[in-house]
Amino acid sequence: MSMNALERLFGTADRVKVLKLFLFNINDVFDKKDIIRRAKVSPNSARKEISVLESAGLIRKKTHHKEIKRKNGNMEKVKFSGFGVNESFRYIIPLQNLLIHSAPAQNEIVKKIARLGRVKLIVLSGIFLNDEEGRIDILIVGDDIKAGPLRSTISVMESELGKELRYAVFETADFKYRMSVYDRLVRDVLDFPHQVLIDKIGL
Repeated sequence: MSMNALERLFGTADRVKVLKLFLFNINDVFDKKDIIRRAKVSPNSARKEISVLESAGLIRKKTHHKEIKRKNGNMEKVKFSGFGVNESFRYIIPLQNLLIHSAPAQNEIVKKIARLGRVKLIVLSGIFLNDEEGRIDILIVGDDIKAGPLRSTISVMESELGKELRYAVFETADFKYRMSVYDRLVRDVLDFPHQVLIDKIGL
């Protein structure tokens, strides 16, 4: 199902993104700032969607602990209030199954990443193959790939997918060397289920 179809079904693009954030991170608790940052929605939209999803019974208020860094550099656990998935909501699994198919399409991923430099290889694994235990989700090989624009592109994909992505980037020469010495990270991707979107190296 396309993102446009989901928008018509659920009302707005922002609602789809907030739904994904909660449904693909069902053990996490998010406050309003987290939702704005992770889903990339406005404060007004975040407030509206929280109200709609809470009234529907999909999410509920929860307390949680998270680590923050104090000015002295020490990490401290603090208690905070936020929202998390209501485990008793009966349509969690059907909604997850519906939304997973609206993840960024392969050609969209290629377009977004290929324009960032001289990309030679893009491999999907992990979450894209329903493997939560995979070490990374995207392997990128190429040259002259700027870290800042890549991070921004990944961030947009994360808001569309509703989940943080684990990725690795290598220059072509470095990747070929790692292949020759059977680098553990590279083998953990290529020796297990994966999908090659671009291959100008010749795996």
